[in-house]
Amino acid sequence: LIPIAIWLHIWVRKRKDSRRNKSGEVEFGSLSSTLISTIGEGVAIITSLILLIMVVGSILKYFFPHIFGTQL
Repeated sequence: LIPIAIWLHIWVRKRKDSRRNKSGEVEFGSLSSTLISTIGEGVAIITSLILLIMVVGSILKYFFPHIFGTQL
């Protein structure tokens, strides 16, 4: 799951960099492309953060089961 989260972050960064013009400003063709891009990138970032939280939670449950009241 961690490689998927990292890939999502890299994908968002590449999309943002591809929209920059020579002066470094981000350009969009229309309002609809702006909205779709913003929503898509936001969902990708939130999804990757959820994946990272799930992975870290699983690791913590494995190494510290007594804190979470679970058994191995």
